[in-house]
Amino acid sequence: MIEIIIILAVAGSIIAGLWDLKTTEVPDPLPIGMVAAGIIFWVANWIVAGELSPLLLSLGIGTVLLAAGMLLYSKGQWGGADAWILAAIGYMIPVYNGNIFIVPYLFNFMLVSIAYTVIYSVVIGLLNRKALAHVAADFKANIRIIAGAPVAVFAVILGISFVLPQFIGLSLTLVPLVFLLVIFWRYAVVVEKHVFKKKIPVGKLRVGDVLEKGNWVGLTESQVRKLRREKRYVVIKDGMRFVPVFAIALVLTLLYGNMFFAII
Repeated sequence: MIEIIIILAVAGSIIAGLWDLKTTEVPDPLPIGMVAAGIIFWVANWIVAGELSPLLLSLGIGTVLLAAGMLLYSKGQWGGADAWILAAIGYMIPVYNGNIFIVPYLFNFMLVSIAYTVIYSVVIGLLNRKALAHVAADFKANIRIIAGAPVAVFAVILGISFVLPQFIGLSLTLVPLVFLLVIFWRYAVVVEKHVFKKKIPVGKLRVGDVLEKGNWVGLTESQVRKLRREKRYVVIKDGMRFVPVFAIALVLTLLYGNMFFAII
């Protein structure tokens, strides 16, 4: 019976991801419908099978995830669709194979997010060659940070190793990792500044564009008309099409369980 809600969760998250990639907007009825389907399913399961705990877990996990997602949305870190899709998965699949599903899902979500962010940023940068021209200048301006961070980490590990000699082995992996992370951080800053943000005349402003200092909500037609009356230029921001991460992490968790422990 649970296969029904799993299929709906996978289909819904995939559709949401594809919609995000194509239009940057996910229609509200889709994630709200997923949430409703999850609650209805587990209410029906309670009535038919007499099992109340999956319903309580669905309501509890989904609501906590929605609250966390909306907090990130209020801080301008996430879009509304991100918050609702994450919550929908919590409402739809609170348990799987006798275990609480959200635990391995969140671990996998973290791993997929990191890989997706790196790949997406690199691809976007390569597609915008003008932005790449700023990378070398940024690296030169921040050379002390780029070189200093791994050196500082090595110094800390070296100091610890005088007391705990086994820690010296960490430098072989941790120092190169810190160096790569700092390099990617500066690269991401350049991409965000020169690709994801643009100053445009209000005549080119479109419905669905997002203002630089606003939450991740597209402008409505009336807001666009108002801005055209009041301003000459505005700064809009684009961003990573992040919703596909939810579907990828969901499929991987269903197929392989918690992948975090497989790579450590």
